[in-house]
Amino acid sequence: MADDVGIPEDIRDIVKGSITGLHQLVDAVALPLEAEHKATLTDERKFFTEDGRICDEILDARKQVRMKSAEAGYYGMFAPESVGGGGIGIRVMVFLEEALYRRYGPGRPLITWAKGCLTQPVLASFVDGPSHMLMGVSPSVREEFIPSIAKGEKMVCFGLSESDAGSDVWGIKTRARRDGDDWIINGSKQWITNAPYADYSVIFAITDEELVAQHKGGISAFFLETDAPGYTFDGVLPVMGHQGGDCGSMTFEDVRVPADRLVGQEDRGFEVAMFGISEGRIAIASNMIGMCEFALDASLEYAKQRKTFGKPIAEHQAIQFMLADMAIDIFTMKYMVLQTAALVESFPKTGRMPVKEISIAKAYAVEKAQEVYDKAIQVHGGMGLSSELPLEEGFRIARTLRIPDGTGEIQRRTIARQMLRGDTVF
Repeated sequence: MADDVGIPEDIRDIVKGSITGLHQLVDAVALPLEAEHKATLTDERKFFTEDGRICDEILDARKQVRMKSAEAGYYGMFAPESVGGGGIGIRVMVFLEEALYRRYGPGRPLITWAKGCLTQPVLASFVDGPSHMLMGVSPSVREEFIPSIAKGEKMVCFGLSESDAGSDVWGIKTRARRDGDDWIINGSKQWITNAPYADYSVIFAITDEELVAQHKGGISAFFLETDAPGYTFDGVLPVMGHQGGDCGSMTFEDVRVPADRLVGQEDRGFEVAMFGISEGRIAIASNMIGMCEFALDASLEYAKQRKTFGKPIAEHQAIQFMLADMAIDIFTMKYMVLQTAALVESFPKTGRMPVKEISIAKAYAVEKAQEVYDKAIQVHGGMGLSSELPLEEGFRIARTLRIPDGTGEIQRRTIARQMLRGDTVF
């Protein structure tokens, strides 16, 4: 970020210092690894193995980036201090995610298939590293497992969705029953981000049928080791445009879990889930800001260079209107997300969690991101469709992100329900 425009004064120094530090970290660690592994990163047949997993060569490189970032204090900087994080507020996260995705996100010529997979690990999220979701772990889990997650040595995944329960959380079928001092888990999960690579998982299961039927609780969260007896990884679920991916499915057959692996309170796992999902929605929206700024930067540069009918296309009003619309969407999503982040940070004082605003920000950002990339492709013409300038990949990423952490339809349902309950403050 070249200047201070838009950065609140109370976080200005940490934002500027962190962006500078993150850029230095990426330039010193991630980019050399990208150059070293360029042949693999730019060829999907090498990047993914036959079973759809990212190859070990790249997984090892990602681990190096995570651990170097953790060592420098960036990897878990937004996670609570109680789980080895830095306790930094999410307004700072918005600016840092924006800066990373604008400079290092999808669209750079070197990375065609990899989607910036060696730059993204510098900041942890609830689907792979230390986060607010882990605040409720027991002292024994905190002591035995959390340090390795905070250091980037090990990874976690968030196991909520199932084949018949995506947006409808209350439709999950995975069960956990008491057996002495332990829990026994049976069921399956699907479309779980980072499942192919996670060392640990937070799995959500029904522990009280009656409460679930009333939508009043009854779902609990458990911390599992992915190599536990009865825990089976079923395979990678390839995503749009790729022969592999980061999502997978798992099955649990009589997986025995000690009582101290309960995360949070029994029957209150939905609250744990929403900690993660809300954090994820704001992070996705922040990513979209940076991605869209990258697309606009590329479009402005191309419009000045590309000539038609004897003059740069930037002089054509049709192109100017598209560039202007992109700027309007980016400006709107950026300050919408920042205002939402500020409301989240004020929650301890106000007691009001901005549920409505989080859904508004996520829905708006991903939907407008797809529109921004559509315009960027249009500005570039035929080149926009080429993988040589992978704007088309940014378009696919934006389309993909309209699904996870709540579809656009679920966000709208949440927004409407909050307003009908009386939350009409804007």
